[in-house]
Amino acid sequence: MLMLVLGALVPVAAQAQEAGTERSSSGQATSLLDRAKDFLGTPYRYGGRTPKGFDCSGFVSFVFDSFGVTLPRSSLHQAKQGESIDLDEIQPGDLLFFKTRGKKNRISHVGIYLGEGQFIHAGSWGSRKSRCVKISELDGSYYVKRLVSARRVLGPASAVLALPQQMLHPGDSHPSEARTEP
Repeated sequence: MLMLVLGALVPVAAQAQEAGTERSSSGQATSLLDRAKDFLGTPYRYGGRTPKGFDCSGFVSFVFDSFGVTLPRSSLHQAKQGESIDLDEIQPGDLLFFKTRGKKNRISHVGIYLGEGQFIHAGSWGSRKSRCVKISELDGSYYVKRLVSARRVLGPASAVLALPQQMLHPGDSHPSEARTEP
Protein backbone atom coordinates (compact mmCIF):
# COMPACT_ATOMS: atom_id res chain seq x y z
CA MET A 1 0.00 0.00 0.00
CA LEU A 2 2.81 2.40 0.90
CA MET A 3 4.34 1.76 -2.52
CA LEU A 4 1.07 2.74 -4.23
CA VAL A 5 0.87 5.96 -2.21
CA LEU A 6 4.49 6.81 -2.92
CA GLY A 7 4.02 5.92 -6.59
CA ALA A 8 1.16 8.41 -6.81
CA LEU A 9 3.02 11.11 -4.87
CA VAL A 10 6.31 11.01 -6.77
CA PRO A 11 4.94 12.57 -10.00
CA VAL A 12 3.07 15.24 -8.01
CA ALA A 13 6.14 15.97 -5.88
CA ALA A 14 8.34 16.05 -8.98
CA GLN A 15 6.03 18.55 -10.68
CA ALA A 16 5.87 20.72 -7.57
CA GLN A 17 9.66 20.49 -7.13
CA GLU A 18 10.21 21.35 -10.82
CA ALA A 19 7.88 24.36 -10.63
CA GLY A 20 9.48 25.47 -7.38
CA THR A 21 12.96 24.99 -8.85
CA GLU A 22 12.05 27.08 -11.89
CA ARG A 23 10.77 29.86 -9.62
CA SER A 24 13.78 29.64 -7.32
CA SER A 25 16.28 29.45 -10.19
CA SER A 26 14.57 32.46 -11.79
CA GLY A 27 14.77 34.31 -8.48
CA GLN A 28 18.36 33.21 -8.05
CA ALA A 29 19.20 34.47 -11.57
CA THR A 30 17.56 37.84 -10.79
CA SER A 31 19.56 38.15 -7.58
CA LEU A 32 22.74 37.11 -9.38
CA LEU A 33 22.19 39.70 -12.12
CA ASP A 34 21.51 42.40 -9.53
CA ARG A 35 24.77 41.47 -7.82
CA ALA A 36 26.64 41.59 -11.15
CA LYS A 37 25.25 45.08 -11.83
CA ASP A 38 26.68 46.26 -8.50
CA PHE A 39 30.09 46.20 -10.22
CA LEU A 40 29.22 48.30 -13.26
CA GLY A 41 32.11 50.65 -13.94
CA THR A 42 34.68 48.55 -12.06
CA PRO A 43 37.91 48.85 -14.06
CA TYR A 44 39.18 46.06 -16.26
CA ARG A 45 42.34 44.50 -14.91
CA TYR A 46 43.99 41.55 -16.62
CA GLY A 47 43.96 38.66 -14.13
CA GLY A 48 41.68 40.69 -11.82
CA ARG A 49 39.34 38.77 -9.54
CA THR A 50 38.26 41.41 -7.03
CA PRO A 51 36.09 44.54 -6.98
CA LYS A 52 39.33 46.55 -7.36
CA GLY A 53 39.51 45.23 -10.93
CA PHE A 54 38.22 42.29 -12.96
CA ASP A 55 39.01 40.52 -16.18
CA CYS A 56 36.08 38.75 -17.85
CA SER A 57 36.42 35.32 -16.24
CA GLY A 58 37.43 36.79 -12.88
CA PHE A 59 34.24 38.86 -12.90
CA VAL A 60 32.04 35.88 -13.77
CA SER A 61 33.65 33.57 -11.20
CA PHE A 62 33.46 36.27 -8.49
CA VAL A 63 29.74 36.91 -9.09
CA PHE A 64 28.78 33.21 -9.24
CA ASP A 65 30.92 32.42 -6.20
CA SER A 66 28.75 34.92 -4.26
CA PHE A 67 25.90 32.44 -4.84
CA GLY A 68 27.84 29.30 -3.95
CA VAL A 69 28.61 28.33 -7.55
CA THR A 70 32.33 27.72 -7.97
CA LEU A 71 33.61 28.17 -11.51
CA PRO A 72 37.10 27.64 -12.90
CA ARG A 73 39.32 30.69 -13.33
CA SER A 74 39.52 30.89 -17.13
CA SER A 75 36.78 31.46 -19.70
CA LEU A 76 38.07 28.43 -21.63
CA HIS A 77 37.47 26.19 -18.61
CA GLN A 78 34.21 27.92 -17.63
CA ALA A 79 32.93 26.98 -21.10
CA LYS A 80 32.93 23.34 -20.00
CA GLN A 81 30.78 23.82 -16.87
CA GLY A 82 27.05 23.31 -16.49
CA GLU A 83 24.69 22.44 -19.30
CA SER A 84 25.21 23.42 -22.94
CA ILE A 85 22.37 25.67 -24.16
CA ASP A 86 21.37 26.43 -27.76
CA LEU A 87 22.00 30.09 -28.48
CA ASP A 88 18.32 30.59 -29.34
CA GLU A 89 17.33 29.29 -25.86
CA ILE A 90 19.49 31.49 -23.63
CA GLN A 91 17.96 32.85 -20.44
CA PRO A 92 19.06 35.50 -17.95
CA GLY A 93 21.93 34.17 -15.87
CA ASP A 94 23.35 31.95 -18.61
CA LEU A 95 27.04 32.27 -19.46
CA LEU A 96 27.92 33.45 -22.98
CA PHE A 97 31.24 32.56 -24.60
CA PHE A 98 33.07 34.35 -27.36
CA LYS A 99 36.11 33.85 -29.56
CA THR A 100 37.64 37.33 -29.65
CA ARG A 101 41.28 36.68 -30.45
CA GLY A 102 41.45 36.57 -34.23
CA LYS A 103 43.17 33.45 -35.47
CA LYS A 104 43.20 31.64 -32.14
CA ASN A 105 40.31 29.25 -32.43
CA ARG A 106 39.39 29.05 -28.75
CA ILE A 107 37.13 30.69 -26.17
CA SER A 108 38.68 33.95 -24.97
CA HIS A 109 35.81 35.96 -23.45
CA VAL A 110 32.80 35.33 -21.19
CA GLY A 111 29.81 37.35 -20.03
CA ILE A 112 26.49 36.82 -18.24
CA TYR A 113 23.27 37.13 -20.22
CA LEU A 114 20.89 39.73 -18.77
CA GLY A 115 17.96 39.19 -21.13
CA GLU A 116 16.51 41.35 -23.90
CA GLY A 117 19.67 40.99 -26.00
CA GLN A 118 22.06 42.36 -23.38
CA PHE A 119 24.90 40.88 -21.36
CA ILE A 120 27.20 42.09 -18.61
CA HIS A 121 30.94 41.51 -18.77
CA ALA A 122 34.35 42.96 -18.00
CA GLY A 123 35.34 44.40 -21.37
CA SER A 124 39.00 44.88 -22.22
CA TRP A 125 38.86 46.90 -25.42
CA GLY A 126 38.00 50.45 -26.32
CA SER A 127 39.02 53.66 -24.65
CA ARG A 128 40.52 53.52 -21.16
CA LYS A 129 37.18 54.72 -19.76
CA SER A 130 35.23 51.95 -21.52
CA ARG A 131 37.50 49.11 -20.29
CA CYS A 132 35.38 48.09 -17.32
CA VAL A 133 32.43 46.02 -16.20
CA LYS A 134 29.67 47.11 -18.55
CA ILE A 135 26.50 46.08 -20.30
CA SER A 136 26.73 45.44 -24.02
CA GLU A 137 24.27 44.58 -26.75
CA LEU A 138 24.57 40.98 -27.83
CA ASP A 139 23.67 41.80 -31.40
CA GLY A 140 26.29 44.57 -31.65
CA SER A 141 28.45 44.03 -34.73
CA TYR A 142 31.51 43.05 -32.69
CA TYR A 143 29.88 40.46 -30.40
CA VAL A 144 27.38 38.88 -32.76
CA LYS A 145 30.22 37.66 -34.99
CA ARG A 146 32.14 36.17 -32.07
CA LEU A 147 29.45 34.51 -29.91
CA VAL A 148 30.04 30.76 -30.08
CA SER A 149 28.30 29.05 -27.16
CA ALA A 150 26.24 29.34 -23.98
CA ARG A 151 26.15 27.34 -20.76
CA ARG A 152 23.66 27.18 -17.91
CA VAL A 153 25.12 26.74 -14.44
CA LEU A 154 21.96 27.79 -12.55
CA GLY A 155 18.57 26.17 -12.82
CA PRO A 156 16.59 22.94 -13.04
CA ALA A 157 19.48 20.95 -14.52
CA SER A 158 21.29 21.22 -11.20
CA ALA A 159 18.25 20.53 -9.00
CA VAL A 160 17.78 17.23 -7.20
CA LEU A 161 14.33 15.88 -6.30
CA ALA A 162 14.02 15.55 -2.55
CA LEU A 163 10.81 14.22 -1.08
CA PRO A 164 9.94 15.56 2.37
CA GLN A 165 10.50 12.96 5.10
CA GLN A 166 6.81 13.13 6.10
CA MET A 167 5.89 11.72 2.67
CA LEU A 168 8.34 8.85 3.06
CA HIS A 169 7.40 8.05 6.66
CA PRO A 170 3.87 9.30 7.40
CA GLY A 171 3.12 9.44 11.13
CA ASP A 172 6.66 8.44 12.03
CA SER A 173 8.15 10.74 14.63
CA HIS A 174 11.65 9.42 13.86
CA PRO A 175 11.89 9.23 10.07
CA SER A 176 15.54 8.21 10.18
CA GLU A 177 14.66 4.91 11.86
CA ALA A 178 13.58 2.31 9.32
CA ARG A 179 10.37 0.39 9.98
CA THR A 180 9.69 -3.05 8.74
CA GLU A 181 6.13 -4.06 8.12
CA PRO A 182 5.15 -7.75 7.99
